[in-house]
Amino acid sequence: MSTPTLATTRPTTRDTSALLAQAAGIGLVLGVGDLLLIHLLPYPLADLANSSAMWALAAFVLGRVLRVTPAVSAAAGAVLLVVAVESYYVAAAVVDLASLGSLVTSTTIAWCVMAVLAGAAFGAAGAWSREEGAWRSAGAVALVAGVLLAEAWLRRGLTDTSLLTAAVGVVVLVSASRGPAEAARAGLLVLPLAALCVGGFAVAGF
Repeated sequence: MSTPTLATTRPTTRDTSALLAQAAGIGLVLGVGDLLLIHLLPYPLADLANSSAMWALAAFVLGRVLRVTPAVSAAAGAVLLVVAVESYYVAAAVVDLASLGSLVTSTTIAWCVMAVLAGAAFGAAGAWSREEGAWRSAGAVALVAGVLLAEAWLRRGLTDTSLLTAAVGVVVLVSASRGPAEAARAGLLVLPLAALCVGGFAVAGF
């Protein structure tokens, strides 16, 4: 039996710098866009936009589409979410919803720390999800679907938001899997990983 391999390239230092710059640009769009969507979209879409799990999904998608090593994907995911956090607060300051001082508060710093951890984890998961026929690939898909199901569980008091978030999780599991066999493997792993994500949200104070 052959060993599954990643269809990746090993970028040069210059290439890596360019990729991280692109990740920062996408993070800027994510942070500013998130603030806009929260105020422009109706419920429950606004709640979905204001979702930590959706930000984790963004890091996963970035890691998946870059087609580079998991380490570079992890770095790109971390840059993406840190820039998104800071650009969110900058945008809030521009429209007088916050002050520029909010960029360095303990809350923002805590968000940045979580952004580094989540961005690296889900960015690497995006890279691993490109493997074919491997449990690690299924686990990567199950992880990102699991974080969406975990947030759906935590928001179960908001029925529409919870159902919408869970639906996105199911769609991600099916669409990111490479065929029925991998979807089945991911389905076996998703609930344990969702429970792990619930614990992570609890530790982070959600």
